[in-house]
Amino acid sequence: MVLLIPLMLSLFMANLDQTIVSTALPSIGKDLHAGTGVSWIASAYLLTGSVSTLLSGKLGDLYGRKRILQLSVTVFLVGSLLSGFAGTLSVLAFSRALQGVGGGAITSLVMAITGDLASPRRRARLQAALGAVAAVALIAGPLCGGAFSDGLSWRWIFFVNLPIGVLALLAVAVKLHLPGPAAVEGRIDLLGAVTVTTFTTAVVLVTTWGGHEHPWSSPVVLGLAALGAVALVCYLVVEHRAAEPITPPHLFRSADFALAAAQFLLASLVLMAAMLYVPMFLQTVQRKSAFTAGLYVIPLLLGLVAAAVLSGLLITRTGRYKAYPVAGAILVAASMAVLGRADEGTGAVALIVPLAVAGIGLGFFVQVCLLVGQYAVGQDHIGTATGVLNFFRSLGGAFGAALFGAILTAGTHGSIAAFQAVFSWTIPFMALALALALLIREHPLPDAVEPARIGRSA
Repeated sequence: MVLLIPLMLSLFMANLDQTIVSTALPSIGKDLHAGTGVSWIASAYLLTGSVSTLLSGKLGDLYGRKRILQLSVTVFLVGSLLSGFAGTLSVLAFSRALQGVGGGAITSLVMAITGDLASPRRRARLQAALGAVAAVALIAGPLCGGAFSDGLSWRWIFFVNLPIGVLALLAVAVKLHLPGPAAVEGRIDLLGAVTVTTFTTAVVLVTTWGGHEHPWSSPVVLGLAALGAVALVCYLVVEHRAAEPITPPHLFRSADFALAAAQFLLASLVLMAAMLYVPMFLQTVQRKSAFTAGLYVIPLLLGLVAAAVLSGLLITRTGRYKAYPVAGAILVAASMAVLGRADEGTGAVALIVPLAVAGIGLGFFVQVCLLVGQYAVGQDHIGTATGVLNFFRSLGGAFGAALFGAILTAGTHGSIAAFQAVFSWTIPFMALALALALLIREHPLPDAVEPARIGRSA
């Protein structure tokens, strides 16, 4: 627990800022005299966070995870301080982007550090505890944002990070001791960083602007989609030729790692559908307030936390893990099928129960995907592997927002049938996730930290 405290503080802070601005956006827009551009306050964090999630894993492998974590927390705190004092929307968006650089790196590094602290078998318990902290932060974000905006000022949603971050920095410096970096000699893959940043920027802009700022069929959105596709191809070519690639191709020669990454993407894609469009359904179809609609997300996240903690404890005790993503796919598919029949007369219990069950299923996925993905590579590459896995999670969320937003827009906007189509379309993705889960081969988890690889060649 002494070692977990600085990691928990860092992770709580980074995840809190993913959602804390959601309820404060109206106050921020009014105070800074901003119009539709206020959405950049959230998008800037998502954009830079997705890229730094990937890059920080490699940097941690090269230069040491403790050092890069301390740098990331410092960058996050500087971004928080600048955000709190921002006087214009442009300054605030830039400051939030700086926050995202630190926040994305913190999330990736904390999960990678668990690989340094514990054996694969005991790692599940640590990751379950950290996952619970992250989920609590995501739930607390909108509530804290609303409370600060109404009671004090929206600026305090950024200032609150300062005492937490300083305490985390001190705890990391004093209590966290990790082995030195496996490779101190290495060059940063700058061309890879440029191409993956271009790809991620295009994806985030498509999901942010599509159906809102611009129609999905507009030249702007289609041009960004084409740019993203070209950047992705360039990134794959660059990574195959780079001496120290950000995303080493050899990781995907392990079938288990590739399967874990794909399942992480699918689980995040479906989670996004539930988190975004269930509250929207409640507001537009059942005419509930924004605050009430937001409360319905809590059972989903609580189910996710409970499942992650329970599966972590059981995996630590038994060493077996394959059954969890299999059961998770079935639970999520069944729950989304129930939600796909919801209408204006569906009661609260009939919505809360399937949301909680879907959260349980997704919790099984999150726990096992990270565990299998980390164990499928050598200990020397665990930071890079964790960064790649978290990057796939970010992509899943972005693709989910774009895909289900397109489905909703294609129907009659705000109609019951459109929302039912969104929830029903998640079922084929869970069917694919089930097929991938069945392909994973279960291996004995050792009770000691070792540079083992369990993945077979793809």
